[in-house]
Amino acid sequence: MRLFLFLIMLNAAVCCDVRAQVTFKPLSEMTTEANRFVVDELGNIYLMTGMSIERRNAVGTGVFRASELQWGEFHDLDVTDPLRPFAHFPASGKVVFFDNTLSVQGSPIDLFESGFDNVEWMCGSRGDGFWLWDARNSELVRVDRSFKKRYASGNLSVLLNSELHPIGMMERGSFLYVMCDDETIHVFDMFGAWKKRIAANNLSSWMADAGHLYLFHKDGTLEAMDTRYWLSERMGMPQIAGSFSYQASRIYILSEGHLRIFEIVENTRN
Repeated sequence: MRLFLFLIMLNAAVCCDVRAQVTFKPLSEMTTEANRFVVDELGNIYLMTGMSIERRNAVGTGVFRASELQWGEFHDLDVTDPLRPFAHFPASGKVVFFDNTLSVQGSPIDLFESGFDNVEWMCGSRGDGFWLWDARNSELVRVDRSFKKRYASGNLSVLLNSELHPIGMMERGSFLYVMCDDETIHVFDMFGAWKKRIAANNLSSWMADAGHLYLFHKDGTLEAMDTRYWLSERMGMPQIAGSFSYQASRIYILSEGHLRIFEIVENTRN
C-alpha cells in the first residue's frame, strides 16, 4: 500500500483514481452467525450479533465470548485500545469495558449519572479518553477516563450551517472521523476543531488507521486515502458484496455466514 501511494504522489498533485494491480491470496475462512465485525490492530477479530460478541485471534482460534448482554442494543465494539475494548449501549446510557478475553471489567459506566443524557455515539481516544456525540447540543465532547469533560467542539449544526447525524465515529492517528447519514465523513483534529468534509458515497464499510482512511465501495473497490496529503487510490476487491475491513495488508470480508481473510500481494511492476 505504501508503494502505491508513493507512486501516486510522484505523478499527481491532486487526488486521483488509480486501479492498483494486486492479487489476493486466500488465508482462511470461518463460519459465523455474526452480522458485523471489527478487527483490532493486533489482528484479533470480534464477531457481533445483536446481543453477543465473539473474539477470535488472528488465526481464528482462541475463542472467547460475551453473551446475554443485558443493557440493550450496542454499537460496534470499539477497539481503539485492543487491551480494553468497550461497547456503548445508547438506549440505557451504559458503557461496558472488557479485557482481551471478553470478561467484563468492573461495573458499567452510566453516562446518565455522569451528566450525559443524550449520547448517541462514542468512540475511544488516545490517552485514555473518549469522544461523545451529544445529540442534544449537536457537539462533540472529549472526556477523560473518569468521564469528566475536557473540551467540546461547540454546536456543529451552527458552525457548519448543517445538521449532523453521525452513524459512526473513530479516532486514528491525528484525526477524529465522524461518518454521517448523508454519506459524508467529517474530519476533526484532536481538539474537536473541524478540518474537512469527505464524500463517502455508496459505501459498504469504512475504517481508518494512523495514516490512512479506507473506504470500501459497493462497486467492489477499496479507496485508500493517505491522510497526510489527502491523496487516494482505488483497487479492486476479491468480491463485491459484504462487510469489509483492512489490517496489516489483509482484507477481511464478512458475507453470507462466512468470514474470509485474504492477504494483499503486490504484483511486480517493470
